[in-house]
Amino acid sequence: MKELVLFLTLALSPLATAQQPTPTYNVDEEEPSGLSLPEDLLPSPGVDPLQLAPDSQGVIKLDVQQAVERGLSSHPQVLAANARVRSAYWAFQKAASLPSTQITVATIPGTNVAGSQPGGNNPAGAGAGFATFAANGLTDTYIQVTQPFLPMGSYTTAQKVAVQDYRVAVADWKTSRVKLRQQIKDAFYSLLAAQEAMRVVQNNRDLANEGYTIAQKRFSSGAGPQLDLIDSGVQLSRANQDLVRSQAGLKQAQATLAPLLNLPGHTLIECAGSLDTPSLELAYTKLLELAQNNPQIQSALYSLERSRRSVTLAEQQANPTPMLTFLRDLATRTYQFQIGLQFPIDWGQIRNDVRAKEESVLEQEQNLRATRLEVSSNLKVAFEQYLGAVQNAADFREKVLQPSEESTRITQYGFKRGAVPYTRLLTSQQNLAAVRKEYISLLQSVFVALDALEAAAGQPVLTR
Repeated sequence: MKELVLFLTLALSPLATAQQPTPTYNVDEEEPSGLSLPEDLLPSPGVDPLQLAPDSQGVIKLDVQQAVERGLSSHPQVLAANARVRSAYWAFQKAASLPSTQITVATIPGTNVAGSQPGGNNPAGAGAGFATFAANGLTDTYIQVTQPFLPMGSYTTAQKVAVQDYRVAVADWKTSRVKLRQQIKDAFYSLLAAQEAMRVVQNNRDLANEGYTIAQKRFSSGAGPQLDLIDSGVQLSRANQDLVRSQAGLKQAQATLAPLLNLPGHTLIECAGSLDTPSLELAYTKLLELAQNNPQIQSALYSLERSRRSVTLAEQQANPTPMLTFLRDLATRTYQFQIGLQFPIDWGQIRNDVRAKEESVLEQEQNLRATRLEVSSNLKVAFEQYLGAVQNAADFREKVLQPSEESTRITQYGFKRGAVPYTRLLTSQQNLAAVRKEYISLLQSVFVALDALEAAAGQPVLTR
């Protein structure tokens, strides 16, 4: 028994050492010696790096950077992509390891061949080798160690395919982060716009309430007509209804953003910041250059390379496969080595698999072209939308918002002194509230276009 344990230890120790993966990986290497997980890949999902805590009112306050960091660190979509990268990492380690060694321990009970003598030597009647020992009526025990191999050349090629699988997984992980970042920022600015609109509506309701109070006093003193009182009451009711709609819109915006931050939909969130038009230096040619590193394009490139190497791997299945077997007979204290080659005879499976892989290469080439066209189109559309949105917001502020605010201030001043009728004040207030809400919508469109521009470029666009 001690001999058996010692033999198993000696037989398995070289194989176990040979299967240890090398830990280093250089992305720029054509044939990496190993892989390592990206440094920013989260090892423990669900951890909140910001440690956000609600205030006394149960409201979580955060800015856009905190929102993005929170979402990218805890959202299930990104965590699922993280797991796929780790799965591809271990798939490569599997491809870089030898197939499992097969160890067989068997016993052949002793039997007597007709005409033989127990314990005698009967090579003619019982056959040669280990069977002779059993045929003499004695029990034979042996150990057989078989090391499977892959067809010649396919061991290295399988690793190359696994490397591309890993790179595709990393690129898809980056793509999921880009998409989630865009969704978070869109939802963040939507909530921020809802907060700004809420302030406009509340201010309009305060003005309507003030106008109604003034109209009541003038009507009571006989200085104002009843029609002004009725109109002011209608304006106050409309302002209250607008406030209710704005509150509902605010809650909807909160419910949209919260799940993107891995928070329950009913979480109260307050966005910090303002919808000021960002000041950027954007050149389309530079953005187009950045977009070539868009993870969607990188994923398509790696998928194409994986398909090309899969063709080679399929062709190599027709190569000879080495054989290595060691057999140790414990009873006779003899052993045998068997080294050989297996030559496959292809009846169509290997040939047709190669053809299928070649068609997959053509498919991935077209997918790469389509991805580049899509990224280029998205970049151009977002770029033009951003420029148009910035210009519209600037023109609207200068030519519409500022004159409307000045007109309303003059009208309010005249109304308080009895020089302007209430109907004119009412019209001015309604117009200013609508103008301010429209301006907020224009500013939101600027940031939405910027988010789309960053998503098409595959990375944040730096501000001055």
